[in-house]
Amino acid sequence: MTGDQPCPLSVMQAAYSAWLESRHVPDPALQRALNQYAARRDPPLVLVGSVDGRLSSRLARWVTRYRSAHNDVPVFVHHFGAGRHGRRPQVVLRRLLAWIRDTYALREPVPATPAAAGEVLPNWLARAAAAGRLVLVLDGLDDQEGLMDDSGPDWLPAFVPDNLRLVVTMRPGPAAEAMRQRGWRLEYVDEPHADDPGDSLVRLPAGQADMVCALWAARNGLASDDVQELGLDAGVPGSLVYHAGPRLCLAGSAVQDAAARRLMPDGLDRQAWHALLARWYREKLPDDAALTELVWQLTEAGDWTSLARLLTDPESLGPLLRPTARETLLDAWMAWGADRELVDYYVQAAGHWSSLSGPEFVRLGLELLGALRQLGLDEGLEPLFRGIMARDRNAAVCSAYGAWLLDQQRPDEAKPLLADAVEGLGGPHGDAPALRTARHRLAMALEHQGHLDEAEALYRSALEGREAVHGAKHVELLPHLNNLAAVKKARQDYEGARLLYQRALSLAERHYGQRHPTTAACLDNLAGLLYAGQDLAAAEDLYQRALGVAETAFGPHHPATAASAHNLGTVMDAREQFQAAESLFRRAVEIRERVLGTDHMDTASSLHNLAGALDAMGRYDQAEPLYRRALSTWEHLLGREHPATATTANNLADLLREKGEWEEAEALYRRNLDTWTRLLGDKHPHAVMTRAELAALHADRNDLDAAEPLLRQALEETREVMGAGHPQHIACVTRLAALLRDTGRRADAAALLQQALKRAEGTLGLMAPAVQKLRRHLDALDVASDRLH
Repeated sequence: MTGDQPCPLSVMQAAYSAWLESRHVPDPALQRALNQYAARRDPPLVLVGSVDGRLSSRLARWVTRYRSAHNDVPVFVHHFGAGRHGRRPQVVLRRLLAWIRDTYALREPVPATPAAAGEVLPNWLARAAAAGRLVLVLDGLDDQEGLMDDSGPDWLPAFVPDNLRLVVTMRPGPAAEAMRQRGWRLEYVDEPHADDPGDSLVRLPAGQADMVCALWAARNGLASDDVQELGLDAGVPGSLVYHAGPRLCLAGSAVQDAAARRLMPDGLDRQAWHALLARWYREKLPDDAALTELVWQLTEAGDWTSLARLLTDPESLGPLLRPTARETLLDAWMAWGADRELVDYYVQAAGHWSSLSGPEFVRLGLELLGALRQLGLDEGLEPLFRGIMARDRNAAVCSAYGAWLLDQQRPDEAKPLLADAVEGLGGPHGDAPALRTARHRLAMALEHQGHLDEAEALYRSALEGREAVHGAKHVELLPHLNNLAAVKKARQDYEGARLLYQRALSLAERHYGQRHPTTAACLDNLAGLLYAGQDLAAAEDLYQRALGVAETAFGPHHPATAASAHNLGTVMDAREQFQAAESLFRRAVEIRERVLGTDHMDTASSLHNLAGALDAMGRYDQAEPLYRRALSTWEHLLGREHPATATTANNLADLLREKGEWEEAEALYRRNLDTWTRLLGDKHPHAVMTRAELAALHADRNDLDAAEPLLRQALEETREVMGAGHPQHIACVTRLAALLRDTGRRADAAALLQQALKRAEGTLGLMAPAVQKLRRHLDALDVASDRLH
């Protein structure tokens, strides 16, 4: 054991590529075809042939030449045959995201879990492609661990942006044909049949066969010193191995699979080799490189008892929590079972770390909490936080605990901790990274509590700090501009928010261009503000642009495209262009049901809006089942007493009232009235509006004795809570006036309308739509009507 760090995956990839090139057989036709593909905007190219053989060699040669001729074009290459570890989808995905982050200077960390990493990949690819052409090469895609379904690997998006050239090699078979179903282009490359390396392996002398088994079990191959210490025979033929620096590795997935199949046919044999290497690496402790290899070997061996002891021992856990080793630790946790039981296990283990000093316990505890939270393991962490707080209530501890409480929707408890963190880090004005983080979290807590003035002051301080460092036109300002704009929007300072959102959009367009996902997000922010301020034409234009970016960056079937279509549909609905809204909402529903599923909040939101558009066009029979589906989803996901559930229930009640289905409509209104009263109070606008709708229902069903007192109550409440010019108050006036007229009290109806008209004219002006509506009703008092308005 040399004591050096394990061979990085990128080093193995480069060495394997060089080994492939050394076996290169010239093929000018393939080189020209690849050059032509890279220069065009075509679907991903799948070359079908002998992976690990001549095809991979020729591809490796082309990559070298292409990089030399196009040094301005970023090229990512992953050979699945370089090593067993690199055949795991989560490893490939993590490596690709790290390459994108480093190449394009992205600020976000690579997500730790495969699900989260797969979720961000389309966005990161789109951001990379917005900067210009790039090439991704995946050699031997069908050699990834785990079976692919009929549409190919689930981690690899079917849609790729225009500037991305994706070249894949695969063996002939169903997996390759599945890629055609994605719309990718398949090219079969004629090659001689490759020999089975298993025939060579079984003829090896025993010492060399053991060497192959050890290389199979090693994560990153074995260094020459390791081979000598293990007493292995390094004389394995060069067709079976390649060198990655001082390390020897099995060459290609065919050799790796043949070694397992022919030399270790029993799973217990493979576990035994992992266990042997684990014992050997344990002898090298406390070397950090040996520690990470030991964790990997124990995981592969399935020795969970030894792994548990190792991963809860502070002497080994500390080094594994460092950035250079954390990836190995997280992988071991995920294999072990990253769930609440893991959290509880560490809570119990921390109680036995009595040998640690106070500062050591705090440092290890915070790093452990950070790692667990990387995997989304938030439940059950509070005992660890409290244990750390008992040792030292410093700024770092307060910031971390406050952030966790904030994520648990406990802002009242988070605020004092975050305030202490900000104070302990020097006060609200400054630009140190730890202070920036704590200040941002404190501002979020204040927003949650409704203390918008204080939140705005902190967001402004953060923006000013970044401006002092970077100037007024740096892209680093984007999140700070958006944060400040959002709190101004919440305060209904629409003009102040508009200036900030416009500034953010200008920075994004200047730095990223018109077709970048970040630019689309800025367009969405500004459009949402304009929509809230009723500048619907301008909002429509911005949402149209955002939808165009989403379609270009993510394709027609991505959730981001669905979100853009949904947003644009909302504006078209508000503009009463209901057919256009219907089309957009149907598109959003279709995408979201396919990608997110029917039992998802975004799907329910689009179903609700689609039902609303159909409802507005009088297509009640089509709208009703959609409202009911949305209501069922809200109830399942959020419960009966949630604002989203109540909103859909109210719309369904309105529709049923229009259809004359009074009993169910009344039941829904009364249910909603109870919900709004409990959630928001008896005088909240939602509660007041629901009472007004309930009054209108009694009027509609000609239950005048019940309707009149309810309408009078609604009349007073809407004027008091919403104002004399609010549409809901005007509706109550006209309904009550119609009831008075139809019960022979025409003079009372006229007096009511005249009084409301006088108030509205003073508030809204003579030409306001509400004023005109009241005047029409006053003029039409003598006209018979079979319906209240």
